[in-house]
Amino acid sequence: MRRSIARRSSLQMSILSILGVGLIAVFGYHCVWMWQEVRHQESLERTATAVEQVLIRNSDMLPTDMWRSVDELLVNLGNVRAKVHGDEGQVLYGPQVLLSQVKYKKTYMYSLAGLGGTMPMRDLELAMDVSEDKKFLGFIGVVFAIAAVVWGLFIMLLSGTLARFELKPLNKFGRKIASFDPSDLTARIRSDNEPEELYPVIEQFNKLMGKVGQYQEQLRSFNSNVAHELNTPLSSLTVSHELLLREKNPDPEHLKEALHSHLEELQRMNRIIQSMLFLSHASQGQYNDFRWVEKLSEPVMTVMDYMEAMLEEKHLHFELQGDASARIDSELIKRALSNLVSNAIRYAEEGSTIHVHIEKTMAQEFVAVTVRNKGVCIPEKSMPHLFEPFYRVDQSRNESGHNHGLGLAIVAAIARLHGGEPFARCNGVWVEIGFSLKQGVLPALAEV
Repeated sequence: MRRSIARRSSLQMSILSILGVGLIAVFGYHCVWMWQEVRHQESLERTATAVEQVLIRNSDMLPTDMWRSVDELLVNLGNVRAKVHGDEGQVLYGPQVLLSQVKYKKTYMYSLAGLGGTMPMRDLELAMDVSEDKKFLGFIGVVFAIAAVVWGLFIMLLSGTLARFELKPLNKFGRKIASFDPSDLTARIRSDNEPEELYPVIEQFNKLMGKVGQYQEQLRSFNSNVAHELNTPLSSLTVSHELLLREKNPDPEHLKEALHSHLEELQRMNRIIQSMLFLSHASQGQYNDFRWVEKLSEPVMTVMDYMEAMLEEKHLHFELQGDASARIDSELIKRALSNLVSNAIRYAEEGSTIHVHIEKTMAQEFVAVTVRNKGVCIPEKSMPHLFEPFYRVDQSRNESGHNHGLGLAIVAAIARLHGGEPFARCNGVWVEIGFSLKQGVLPALAEV
């Protein structure tokens, strides 16, 4: 059986209502009981004082006349009976057990020390028949119990109706979502006439639709870029093969040159596919070889040693500053650094220095790795798209045909896999591109 908000709300309202009525009933019952107790106590105290006054006024009479005066007083009081104990505990007046046949009675002891003269008295014991009051209290309890049960059933029926009525806007909201055209990702729900409680839901839904539209656009762009990147080498290979097939007696040197060209195109396609597979695996969190590394400078130096030939070719210098420790996947960090450094080498001014900074950020649990080179500044409008797959700042830039535009997207995926984010800055002369990572990061899904 599915969970129902209306049924649950109805049940909660009923329970709270029954508890409230029950507490009021218990409180009312207790108040009546306390009022009866106070009234009984006051009545017995007044009776004890009256009996004492009778005994004081008639102390010089014979005992029989004195007890007759007490009898007359008690007859006037109605349901109160008395017993007087002597100095040695003997009964001077009244029965051995007061109101022996009565189930509910209230007793009271009152000291008579110093009374009696030649017949010393010790205390006065009074008993009041409270059976009628007990019956009334029981009647009140039954009335309160019946009222609580009837009220609970009434509230249960009423709250169910009210809950369904109050949830109508939610049902209407559900119908609005169901009526949306899946192909129209620009559709939004207006919150002008909706209840205040639905505002957060509508706002989040509209934001979600915006993100879905954004991701859909990114997917379309990604598919288009993939098709374009793979179509170019495939078209080149197709045309080249067709031309070779048309030659009756191809020149061996020309054939060898064509094969080398084909191999380069195939290698380019292979690099694109391998990069796309890496991004797919990173987004699914399939890399989890995280280990604590005391010095992040070690993988940086490994990458720089590997790229020493490229540095010498452009007469570039390398400088490493700072160090830190973190829990990382060393191979992934090397790949990210390799992409950043090769990118810096490609666009750095000849004879300049490439700086790599490793430092803790303001939030001490994060470490930032920055690669800094001197060169042409990246346009401000390109900054938000720099880490998108297949995005190039300038298609006409040097060596653009040999780079498929997935290098910085891979850097972003590796950074997010380590709990950080990529970043890029440019101050007019120096270009800084890097990433942050969390020192104690656990393997997580990366958003690519």
